[in-house]
Amino acid sequence: MKLIRTTGAVLLALTLISGVRAQGGPPPLDMKAVALTAELFTAIRHGDKAATLVALEHGADPNRPNWLEMTPLDWAMMTGRPELAALLTSRGAKPEGGIYGSSVVSAVILGLDDHAVALLEKGVASDSKRSDKATTLMLAAAFGAPKAIDRLKPSAAELAKQDIDGATALIYAARRGQAVTAKRLLAHGAVVDQADSHGRTPLMYAAMNGHQAVVTLLLAAGAKPNLTDKGQATALHLTARYCGDSAVAQSLLKAKASVSGRDANGKTPIALAQARRFVGVTTVLKTAGARSEPVRAALKPDVAVQKSLVAMESGMKRFLSQSECASCHHQGLGIAVLGAARLKGFVVNQGILDGNVKRVADNLQQVAPLIGLSQSDPKLAGIVPTSEMDEMSIASAYLFWGLDGAQTKTSPEIAALAQYAATQQQPEGNWRFTLHRGPMQESLTTATALQLLGIKRYLKPEQSVPLVAKAQSWLKAAPGKTTEDHAMRLLGLRWSGLEPKALQRDVQRLIALQNTDGGWGAKPGTPSDAMATGQALYSLRVAGASATEGALRQATSYLLRMQDESGAWYLNKTIQPFNYFFDAGFPGGESQYSSFGATGWATLGLMEMADRPKTARS
Repeated sequence: MKLIRTTGAVLLALTLISGVRAQGGPPPLDMKAVALTAELFTAIRHGDKAATLVALEHGADPNRPNWLEMTPLDWAMMTGRPELAALLTSRGAKPEGGIYGSSVVSAVILGLDDHAVALLEKGVASDSKRSDKATTLMLAAAFGAPKAIDRLKPSAAELAKQDIDGATALIYAARRGQAVTAKRLLAHGAVVDQADSHGRTPLMYAAMNGHQAVVTLLLAAGAKPNLTDKGQATALHLTARYCGDSAVAQSLLKAKASVSGRDANGKTPIALAQARRFVGVTTVLKTAGARSEPVRAALKPDVAVQKSLVAMESGMKRFLSQSECASCHHQGLGIAVLGAARLKGFVVNQGILDGNVKRVADNLQQVAPLIGLSQSDPKLAGIVPTSEMDEMSIASAYLFWGLDGAQTKTSPEIAALAQYAATQQQPEGNWRFTLHRGPMQESLTTATALQLLGIKRYLKPEQSVPLVAKAQSWLKAAPGKTTEDHAMRLLGLRWSGLEPKALQRDVQRLIALQNTDGGWGAKPGTPSDAMATGQALYSLRVAGASATEGALRQATSYLLRMQDESGAWYLNKTIQPFNYFFDAGFPGGESQYSSFGATGWATLGLMEMADRPKTARS
């Protein structure tokens, strides 16, 4: 979630610093309107119809967007409150919406299929208006709205439309394993093998992400299993590289998939399956006539880390040049990783690290005056960007982590953010946010652990000690539904001052969730992935687990064999796209942001298992 937009910063400077309109510039910011919009957004967030009506009676404009250019109607739909959306519409909210598109777009993203159809039948426009060119049809395909697809009655041209990465609606369905919507698209005439900008077809995406039902459906519709992407990989290569699903491999082989072709890295499907230790796929391939190939030894942890740092730095440099925001992923996590690597002696591009720290500092300098105003007048409590959405806590938490990792000294702006963050701690001791958008914006435990770290570093002890104590109490009792919850509880408790011996029960609880392949899944019982495994490995080491512990060595082996030649780890994108996609140059295509997160956590975990590099850092 971005912290503040540059356009908002320009208005902020004009209004708060000079108080007058600059010649030829935008008009001064209407602080009363900002406060009323915040009141309306807050009422919607709470699902409070009475408070929503009060905000409207106070003069809140139902069409005025907030800092992120979301309208109140967008927000009502995004938070799953169609009844408040109807209320806003009755009070003049325009159903065609703002830059995020009409109410239909929000409805299909949330999987509110019947509501989307009802809106379409009322004549609400279906235009998505998204800068990433994702159409309403694509989003309906991705998030399970088959009735909306039928109501849209897509033409051949609409079915063939591509977003900015070349993906079609059928690719959207295949990537997320939506067999029902994929079937509807095919019934309407979708081209089964239309590829995206990476040369990947719907079948390839379904196969690489282990969506067997979609693979079967596409093959029955005539999908060709031996087409190759721009890396010369077939669907079978991608299965053997990523998901390791033997049922998917069998389906492809039954459709005459070749076992002998080599991708651009010279790898056959069986070579990939052997290297990843996907035993089931290896067995299936051997049965189909593939011959075993020599398996190269995995990289050592320090070499793998250095390789991943280069990939992350490249992505961070490009993101910095193409985006105006300070993000949770590239700035928060990215800075934390580079900072930790520098401290451990790895080669780090200091210019890229400094540039990203400066981006955070610049954003904080822009928002600090609003924080000051919000603290001076209770009526202006909601004017801090994204606070009206209850999203500032997760954004600032990641930025604190990055600043701490880079050993950034405090400044008036950082201190102001820490003071503000302190006011956002809940009575129970945790921090919260509204939009749960995994994998990086999913856990309240993560928000609390990272906020604790920032509060402890950037507030004076007389202020931070009681706040940290409350957070520690909450963390001790926090429910652990996901691997991230368990891992971040360990980190938070360690950062709060607990010694490793006090954490042994939590350490063993996390180890007990490990899969037999050495990794961890996002949730207990789910397939292993690099992000969950990196989180688990890193937190176990910080909590005092020995590097010689068998579970940690198995996790290290898992991460080393799952790393791609690019230095990155792949993680499929599954979140609701409330932000627009743009290509920041990291591997993974439209899954590059989730893959960046996975790569960051995998790198942190491996750094804790690596020998200190012999090379001097730059």
